[in-house]
Amino acid sequence: MARRSATREAKKLKDKWKAKEWYSVVAPMMFNRAKIGETLADEPEKLLGRTIEVTLADLIGDYKYMHIKLRFKIVDHSTSEAYTRFIGHDLTSDFIRRQTRRKRTKMEGVFDTVSKDGYRIRIKPMAISDKRIQSSVQYQIRKRMDELVTKMGEEHTFSEIISLILTSDRTKSLGNVIQKECKIIYPLKRVDVRRLEVLEMPSGDDNSEVLSADLVPLPAEPGDEPEPEAPETEEKVEDIKEKPSEGVKEDKVEDTKEKPSKGVKEDKAEDTKDKLSKGAAEQVK
Repeated sequence: MARRSATREAKKLKDKWKAKEWYSVVAPMMFNRAKIGETLADEPEKLLGRTIEVTLADLIGDYKYMHIKLRFKIVDHSTSEAYTRFIGHDLTSDFIRRQTRRKRTKMEGVFDTVSKDGYRIRIKPMAISDKRIQSSVQYQIRKRMDELVTKMGEEHTFSEIISLILTSDRTKSLGNVIQKECKIIYPLKRVDVRRLEVLEMPSGDDNSEVLSADLVPLPAEPGDEPEPEAPETEEKVEDIKEKPSEGVKEDKVEDTKEKPSKGVKEDKAEDTKDKLSKGAAEQVK
């Protein structure tokens, strides 16, 4: 009996960590399949549904994007990799606290929109003014925000919306568009998209569209750099020398037709002299 109990206790104390394996978590195609991190699992099926949070600075290697947090969800796996889908982003709380000061007004809104390719997303912009403003003015600003977010969803795809929110160029960002449009109502100090959530996505879509490189500075994949092409200037010069253009040939032919040779002119002059001499001789007779 004692031996049986000992074997049972040994089975219970078996190290479960030895049965687990490391899986590399990979970002979707819209982020160039960059490596997010690693995770452990004893069965690959247990990876599905896990959410991974990483900052944009860790993804692209630029520290000034440390305040932007991206969220990914594992939807598929292979023997050693776990593939994810982008489900939203958020701003860190310390960044939001740095923007708010005394005698300022912070206005937030929650707006739902549907992108051109069928994604239903929830966008939460945040606007900050230099001074305290009345509630009626805040209502007009939120109303204008709702109109701009709805219009953006109708005119852009999901990847384009993400590019406009995460862009490094403030002049092309969604926050700058809202700030310019609301300037008529009240001048705002700063506008940011505090949070984005993907509520519903079309079936069979895996965020395969790549973000625009001029908006979001994504890391380039190794081996994607184009090879320099060989210069073709010498070959082109040789072709021009060997094969003159048809227009040049036609011009030369026309010149020969318009300008007869000197020998032809001299023959004609001699003929006219002979004719004149014969006519004079006849008259003398």
